[in-house]
Amino acid sequence: MEFTIKQCVAWGGGLITAQDWQAYAQGEKKFNDSNELPPLKQVPAMQRRRLSPFAKLALHCALTAADECLTTVPSVFASRHGDLAKTSKLISDVAAQELLSPTQFGLSVHNAVGGLFSIYTGNKAPLTAISAGEDTFFVAILDALAKLKANNYQQILLVYTETLVPQMYQQYIAQDEVSIACALLLESTELESAKLEPAELDSVEQALTSELYPDTYSLKIQPNSGQQRLENSQMQVLDFLKFYYNSSEAASISSKRHLWQLNKNVSTS
Repeated sequence: MEFTIKQCVAWGGGLITAQDWQAYAQGEKKFNDSNELPPLKQVPAMQRRRLSPFAKLALHCALTAADECLTTVPSVFASRHGDLAKTSKLISDVAAQELLSPTQFGLSVHNAVGGLFSIYTGNKAPLTAISAGEDTFFVAILDALAKLKANNYQQILLVYTETLVPQMYQQYIAQDEVSIACALLLESTELESAKLEPAELDSVEQALTSELYPDTYSLKIQPNSGQQRLENSQMQVLDFLKFYYNSSEAASISSKRHLWQLNKNVSTS
């Protein structure tokens, strides 16, 4: 399915602005060990203080990317591990035979940040949470595109977030994982031509090649029939951001199970 990206917002490793990410994609800046968190001024201070680093990263990108459609856009929230720091604390409490906090448990599940987004914005649109191992980022895009197509949405918000796993789990992690959040406001390129008069259709078709839709993308998936036994060292979200912010018109990313093909400026015919 072809789609456009109206907004792309990412935060992590000292890279904050679109200019930072462009410099990263061109090899002029590196992803570093910065633990700087977004100020998240959109959320009241009393509520903001209670948020974990994971939630702050996710909500900053979600609130910024959603922009004018905050209260209406359907969304997909994705993370491989979720807010594992909270889950680890709960597991430690169980091991120590301590009482569990219902609030902390409720905030540890994969759809918790999506729920917070819905509460803060008053958004009652459908929301799902995705976790798919190494392929979480691209599977989340596929899920979002499927929802665009099946439900005839004009837009959908995708929010991907990871933070470093606690030390006790580091030995089980194959990838070079980083703390990062990325939100994409995706739009369908399909026109509801039946609802448009011929003159209106002509003007809309012209708009498709103008600044309204500067780039059209496609994402394809096929099985990886090779003998790749290990996960890629770099996370897929970083592969995507390099592709998005540089001049390349195609990128191929493999995982243990799949081959992902990204194309930019594809035909809309």
